[in-house]
Amino acid sequence: MVPAPHTGPPSDDGPSTPADDPDDGRSGSFRQHAARVAGRFDEFWAFALVPLFTALLEFEKVQRALAHTGRGFAVNFEFLLPTPLVDLWRFADPPDPPATTRTTSGDPHAPSIGDAPGDPAPTGEPTTPVGSTGSGGPDVTIETPVETVAVPLEAISAETMAWLGLALAAYAVISGILMAAYVGGLDRRLRGEPLAVGSCVVAYAPRFVLYNLVAFGTFLLVLPVFVLVRPLVWLAFPAIIVLGYVFYPVPFLFVVDDAPFLEAFRQSIRLTTAGGPVLSFAFWHAIAAVVVSAVLSVSVSSGSAGLLLALLVSAPVGVLLTAATVSFFRAHLEGADPGATGGSSSDAPGRGETDEYGFATD
Repeated sequence: MVPAPHTGPPSDDGPSTPADDPDDGRSGSFRQHAARVAGRFDEFWAFALVPLFTALLEFEKVQRALAHTGRGFAVNFEFLLPTPLVDLWRFADPPDPPATTRTTSGDPHAPSIGDAPGDPAPTGEPTTPVGSTGSGGPDVTIETPVETVAVPLEAISAETMAWLGLALAAYAVISGILMAAYVGGLDRRLRGEPLAVGSCVVAYAPRFVLYNLVAFGTFLLVLPVFVLVRPLVWLAFPAIIVLGYVFYPVPFLFVVDDAPFLEAFRQSIRLTTAGGPVLSFAFWHAIAAVVVSAVLSVSVSSGSAGLLLALLVSAPVGVLLTAATVSFFRAHLEGADPGATGGSSSDAPGRGETDEYGFATD
């Protein structure tokens, strides 16, 4: 009998392959790599300090979560593709600040919007939210660790672009160094090697920094187009999804395959457009992120105790997701093409016995 074609979502075990396929049983599924990392998580606990630190560094978001006590719950569903550093704020948005409104009415006892649910706006006088530009157009939200700034598109000037460029350049350098040490360290521990932060920074930081600069530079180049042609703003969301998927392997290829900068982009396009295990892994990673984000967003919006719980849960979950992605790509590349570009660091001497994925065991 001829089996019926599969029309559902990608299988967590990836597409079926012939028995002699070199990738069969090597790259594995999202579930397999997540379980593998979870089984060795005693080796990765220290890495949880990194996403915990970056989440706490977002001072304004932490303050908004703490100030939300007693205002109900909020639920986010975040379809998060694999990314080098996952912290709490990749899973959950901080609660919106309370809406503060003012009225220009001369009567000090006149009601204002927000006095009670369902109260109508006072007639005869305009009511404008405090801090609103009143332009009615879309805003560009710029998030910094200190505060979140919403800038109307028409208000973006050359000075604003210069300030934003400098801020993004500084952030690109700092985050690039941090991601190089973080992802490189996870890869070394997965291979049973000692953590060497300095070596990881020297080996990978230049490419991570350049990767961030390219991403931020692209944003700055595209932003004026959105200012001039506002309807294009609505195309940004699908474009971000497509580009996010096509290039999500790039930062991991810097580490697991030691790929040069441009070659990592070319290889990423080949891997993602081929579908198969790479598509399946991204799909199930996004589904897992949706489940986690729904739980953590409720916790974040429930007050200080909920925020503390969300911080403590999100940090190890972020480590697990990143480590599982590193594990997947190293197994996938070694299984499909052990001599892939860049000279994989898995050829390092002194490795002991390996598990079923080809990683060293302690």
